[in-house]
Amino acid sequence: MLEHFKGDEEFVSKILDYKDQALYSQRVILTQFLDPHQQSIVESVIGHELKVEADGGFDGAENKRVLIAPDFYEFEPEDFKVTVFQVDYNDTFGKLKHSDVLGALMHLGIKRQCIGDINEEPLSFACMTENSDYIRMNLTRIKRSSIHLVESKERLSIQQDTYTKTVIVSSLRLDKMVAALFGISRNKAVEAIHGQYVKLNYKVIEDISKICDNNGIISLRHHGRVKIFITDRRTKQDNYVIEGQYYR
Repeated sequence: MLEHFKGDEEFVSKILDYKDQALYSQRVILTQFLDPHQQSIVESVIGHELKVEADGGFDGAENKRVLIAPDFYEFEPEDFKVTVFQVDYNDTFGKLKHSDVLGALMHLGIKRQCIGDINEEPLSFACMTENSDYIRMNLTRIKRSSIHLVESKERLSIQQDTYTKTVIVSSLRLDKMVAALFGISRNKAVEAIHGQYVKLNYKVIEDISKICDNNGIISLRHHGRVKIFITDRRTKQDNYVIEGQYYR
């Protein structure tokens, strides 16, 4: 099976171990937060022999904790152990953003896979309940702002703040797309791809010639991410017209 998941062999091995535990030891397995690419791997590896459910604490969440259980198990919302905190603060020193919250959590030593989605309206984030007490006690300031964490009792929805920009590319190769979408040179794009700074559909891709598909999501570390829409339009030079939906 591993040959079908090039680059994800370690993660697949872990999921296969979880599968064995759930099947033969009748255990219920709860993962840390997984991105959409990892969630798709879990579904492929587990198949139909077990129950698989996922939840990220928000409606519309991308990052979710996944439960793998024997087929007799009945899931309850609290089984996912996801806590959502709203961040109350005075915006005298400016509005706090996704990156500010993530940076503050990482500064506390919280690993990225222990943090789910971060929402900006209202400012809130999901975390593993196992880490919630530590975060509540220690996250009291973000940048220059004093903050107060309040556990959300209602189900919040992820609000994506995006804008659209049109770019022209000569090829759908990953290096050309990264250069055009993020306004950097092709050499810089190649360096970023080889440096594992680029993800396509949440997976690190090191092949600069990888062809990007319609509706794919490309992210470049420190630059953000963009969802691509390949239009039917072409320029006189037969270049592609791409609509990029950029996440702020």
